[in-house]
Amino acid sequence: MLRLSVLALLTTLFTSSAIAADTLSIGDQRGNAKAILEAAGELNNLPYTLEWHEFANAAPLLEAMRGGSIDAGSVGDAPLTFAVAAGLDAKAILATKYAGNAIIVKKGSALHSVGDLAGKRLATVKGSSGHNLALQALAKAGVDPEQVSFVFTTPAEATLVLDQGGVDAVSTWEPYVSFATHQSGAQIIADGENYPALNYLVASNSAIANKSSELHDFSQRLIRARAWGEQHPQAYAAVISKLLRIPQEVALAKVQREVNTVVDNQQQVLAVQQATADLYVKNGLIPASLKADTFIDLSLSQEK
Repeated sequence: MLRLSVLALLTTLFTSSAIAADTLSIGDQRGNAKAILEAAGELNNLPYTLEWHEFANAAPLLEAMRGGSIDAGSVGDAPLTFAVAAGLDAKAILATKYAGNAIIVKKGSALHSVGDLAGKRLATVKGSSGHNLALQALAKAGVDPEQVSFVFTTPAEATLVLDQGGVDAVSTWEPYVSFATHQSGAQIIADGENYPALNYLVASNSAIANKSSELHDFSQRLIRARAWGEQHPQAYAAVISKLLRIPQEVALAKVQREVNTVVDNQQQVLAVQQATADLYVKNGLIPASLKADTFIDLSLSQEK
């Protein structure tokens, strides 16, 4: 009986150790998921190990996921579209509304509206949320994208080139928008609040199959953290300010512009995602049409 009890104890300890040793490898962009989770206290008492990997933007993050280096990560709807078209085997499992995109011009620019971009140079990251905003805004203004000279670069380089006069406008996201408007006096000529966009927690299909419980727990923590951020913008901005080493007013503007309200309506998310995919096909950014419902599944992040 004693031997059986010891064996049972050892089995329990081994099982507990195995669960504790499980690792969820998360890709992130600086000041995104990890920042809000830390600020909200949602990284405490994790029943698994979190391994963080930081990327400059969504494209290399999704490439790392495609290569099997990470299980999940936070990206926008536009870069996910680009990556799925290129063969990424993954699904978006959590969606939030995102309004932090904007097209900005230099202080004192003669450009005052999106219609003024015809014949001008516009910097953005190819396939990014900024690129998506630019295409939506140009279509609304009746400007053919062929009339605009797109300059594809990194988000940090884009705003630098704008300051130096190398381009006429930049289509980007936070914190680059608020940093440019507060520090350089850049002007917004198209605000992301007026154009539908989503941010996602995306997971590889392999991780969904093998780490569903960890992904569910992580997504629930992120949902709670996003809600906390909306309710405590000043406290959240203080964390962002310290993390990104940017002024408090810039961090607060970033937090307030982004919104990041969780959207749990699958059909609403599918409609926005399908519109993005169709826009990318129309503009030749992806070779063939995609069906949004093949790479969006919010069921894993919903409360059980």
